[in-house]
Amino acid sequence: MLIINGVLRSEEVGGGTEWGDPSPVTISGGVISVSGPGWYEVDTEASAASDDLDIINGLQKGDEIMLSIANNGRVVVLKNGTGNISIGVDTTLNATTDRMRLQYDGVNLVEASSRP
Repeated sequence: MLIINGVLRSEEVGGGTEWGDPSPVTISGGVISVSGPGWYEVDTEASAASDDLDIINGLQKGDEIMLSIANNGRVVVLKNGTGNISIGVDTTLNATTDRMRLQYDGVNLVEASSRP
C-alpha cells in the first residue's frame, strides 16, 4: 500500500491500482456486508465506543479489501478466529489513519498487509 498524489493505491498490478474513496459500512451483530473488493470505512453498531468485527460477507475468492474506521472515537476490533477473519491475533483499529488489508481465500479473510 502506498499513497501517490494523495490517493491510496495497492502496490500490485502494473505499478498500483487506485482504491478510490472508502465506502461506509456499519457493524451489525459483529458482521459487515461489503459489495466486493475495495476500501471500506467501518463504523460501530449504534455508534458504540467499541465494537467487535467477526464476519465480513460479500467477497469472492481472491478479493482484497482495505478497512479503516469511520471515527477516532469509535474503536473496531477485528476478531481473529471468531468468524471468517483469520489474522493471527485480534487487531484493533483505533485511529482513522489505521489500515488493515485483507484477502479472501474462499473460506477466510487473511492479512494481506496492515498498518495498525
